[in-house]
Amino acid sequence: MPLTAAFDLARQRPALSEAMQLAARHAASARQQRSLHPVVAEALSTAGFARSFVPASRGGQPQSFAALLPQVGALASACPSAAWCATILAVVGRMAAYLPAIAQQEIWHAGPDVRLSASFRSTGTVTREGDGWRLAGTWHYLSGIAHAHWALLCIDCDDGQARFAALPAGCWSVLDDWATLGMRGTGSHSIRLEGVQVPRHMTFLRQDLVAGQSSHSEGPQYQASPMGADPQLFVACALGAARRGLEYARQAPVSEGGAVALARAEAALDGAWLLLREACLRTDQGALPAPQVARNARDATYAAEQLLAAMDALLRLAGARAQFEDNPLQQAWRDIHTLATHIGLRPETVYPRYVALT
Repeated sequence: MPLTAAFDLARQRPALSEAMQLAARHAASARQQRSLHPVVAEALSTAGFARSFVPASRGGQPQSFAALLPQVGALASACPSAAWCATILAVVGRMAAYLPAIAQQEIWHAGPDVRLSASFRSTGTVTREGDGWRLAGTWHYLSGIAHAHWALLCIDCDDGQARFAALPAGCWSVLDDWATLGMRGTGSHSIRLEGVQVPRHMTFLRQDLVAGQSSHSEGPQYQASPMGADPQLFVACALGAARRGLEYARQAPVSEGGAVALARAEAALDGAWLLLREACLRTDQGALPAPQVARNARDATYAAEQLLAAMDALLRLAGARAQFEDNPLQQAWRDIHTLATHIGLRPETVYPRYVALT
């Protein structure tokens, strides 16, 4: 299905349409406050993002990556930060499905629309305590943390293995340190813990997630490595932002040179969509061999590069009118540049890994 048709079809879902309207209405305040408005965070739950990969046994409605992709992209055309937070709700919910059954019950006992955030590097202090660990210090880049009910924190344990630990809201304090070029509304602030105990049964091994081997949830959604499953959803946020920037650029009178830039930009967006969609379809097959995981990451990274180049060209084409901070084209440019710095989309690591495995 072509990009425009896929986005239009996604917008026909009433809950998603409502979330898009609210996200667009509060996009400016999200940038200013560096966090989503509470009504937007709630709308993302209502639209089903949090339950996207929650196991059916916990009340979730697991869907395919290919089905989720246009929903994220369409939402990003209204507010990329809201789309990023929606993606985090989905992928971290999938991560939580790697937890033991007792932990899943504790998180989802009241229903599947629980908002989760995560930090993917162990930057705090982890000390053995009984059958678990005591956590203290600072963890970084937790998108949507102001509205999260739970957080998954990467921890380096004394047995030499990294784990993800699930902690409920109320045991951390949020640090106001998310002041970025773009994607400000994601509210990806750091958190600080002052000696919080987490039992072993509220953790799972990081290596199981990386390998895509959940022993606590059944279904192809839980047999995919995040290295090959998540990047295309992240780039869908950039794709929606680029679509909005392109629509703005088309409103101005077009010279012959401008027509060339616009045509190239549209081709870049269409090409990115095809790469992302094919990667999602591969992921929906379940467990992928390492070369396919690397290919998915390669394709998402290349798509992000093409979107960056397209926005650079359109910003130059717009000239002085795009140099004001509230200009939609500049906003899209800033958001895409910030988004493309994600560790899973860095060419210097993604491309060599692909070449080595293929």
